Amino acid sequence: MRFAAGKRFPAALRRGQPIESPAQHRWDGAMRALLLSGLLGLASLPAVAQPAQNTLRIGIFEDFDVPDPALSRTFSGLQILSAMCDKLLDVTPDLRYVGAAAESFAWTPDGRGLVLNLRPGMRFQDGAPFDAEAVAFGINRHLTLQGSFRRGELPMVTGVTVLGPLTARIDLNEPSIPLLSLLVTRAGMMVSPQSAERGSPACSGPYRLRERVALDRVVLERWPGHWNAANHHIERIIYRPIPDGNIRLQNLRGGGLDLMERVSAPDLPTVRAQRNLRVAQALELGHSFIRFNIANGPGAEGPWARDARLRAALEASIDREALVNVVFSGEAVAGNQWVNPAHPLYASAHPVPRRDIARARALLAEAGQPRPTLRLAVPNQPELVQAAEVIQSMAAEAGIQVQVQAIEIGAYVRNNVTGNFEAAIGFWGGRTDADGNVSFHVTCRGPNNDGRYCSEEVEAALTAARREAEDDARRPHYAAAADRLLADRPNLWLWHRRNSWAFTSRLQGFTAYPDGIFRYAGLRYD
Repeated sequence: MRFAAGKRFPAALRRGQPIESPAQHRWDGAMRALLLSGLLGLASLPAVAQPAQNTLRIGIFEDFDVPDPALSRTFSGLQILSAMCDKLLDVTPDLRYVGAAAESFAWTPDGRGLVLNLRPGMRFQDGAPFDAEAVAFGINRHLTLQGSFRRGELPMVTGVTVLGPLTARIDLNEPSIPLLSLLVTRAGMMVSPQSAERGSPACSGPYRLRERVALDRVVLERWPGHWNAANHHIERIIYRPIPDGNIRLQNLRGGGLDLMERVSAPDLPTVRAQRNLRVAQALELGHSFIRFNIANGPGAEGPWARDARLRAALEASIDREALVNVVFSGEAVAGNQWVNPAHPLYASAHPVPRRDIARARALLAEAGQPRPTLRLAVPNQPELVQAAEVIQSMAAEAGIQVQVQAIEIGAYVRNNVTGNFEAAIGFWGGRTDADGNVSFHVTCRGPNNDGRYCSEEVEAALTAARREAEDDARRPHYAAAADRLLADRPNLWLWHRRNSWAFTSRLQGFTAYPDGIFRYAGLRYD
């Protein structure tokens, strides 16, 4: 059978209005003092009842979006769905691919198919069998469901062939090694066909959704029918969306949380000094960047979309090393590409550029825009807003007036999708394959290409790279892509975070993964 593919911020900033800094206000003096002296006023979460002994309370930086792996887009969506939904494949902490719902997997001899041998006896949370028919349904749903964000991730998939009750082959229009990295994320999460048809998709993961209160909490409970239930000891997980990392930490220290993600760099010494807390870190796979709206709706009507010299001038005004040191206390890596400078596929012909104010001013004059204004949207998360303000102050020295617009994450995503932005600071958690860190964002039909940049040259280079399994064969293709992208500058890649987690010393078995996603098997309290 075959399925075909078908200190609080100023009030104006909290409202998403521009905040302007005078050009003479230098970032390396007053800005450093502002950021490091306690920008945010701290406030605790409302009092909550004492949790059951086997409850894990997690502070996350943004709210859950959609409990559907086809429709979800945010990082916290991936985080929570990873507890609710088994993936076909997974990775080890050192990024080796291993089986998950699929016990084993192998490429066909021509590289145009991936054969999955499923784990016997698995079921979805509604009782339906997790079999090859369900995999075919799930992949086809990713490709055809209205509004699916997975469709753009899987353009190489032409369908799924059911080879047996527990054997399925994902068929491709051409060899594409990055498919493995996609099956480790939401594209590899299947849902029960019956539940999807009822409009309430059920997954097969170790935890199931019990309660959701928007902007307050998501509660999951352990599902005893999971194939690996014996190794999941936590009975209940409560996710609390808390954008302010200082407030997350305050609640962890006060006993209101057991685990928090994204510990801010200035807080790490405080956490390390506490005997009842632990820290885990891993360099992220992804990147943080400024995306320009090149051709997406109303935000693409200004000069920043039309003239790469303006984008180059903004880049020349930014001191990435200083940005990393001021905002992240050195707990991040300055970068200028979709992979960090130590990555084997980093294009070494294009090192991280130094700040050059004279060049920035010359580019603006050449473009006939000596004092342009740029509206820069940013998710209303303290570290990202701080980074935007540092960039604002740096750019002012070159004559660029940056208007920082801090926006709630849901509205921020909607604005990006609909083109209601001129430029936006974004972050990408990363993929285990480098292709997912660039193709999603800059190919003509990339699912995260909200700026709608499109280059045949980039398209050809990245397509060629996807056919190759070895880094040495891929490297020249990524170099060709970098030549074009770093000249056109649809994105300015700026830094790579070190993911940092803090948790109570009572929690045993926590392992830091570079993809930033929690694994719950083996977690327990002492």
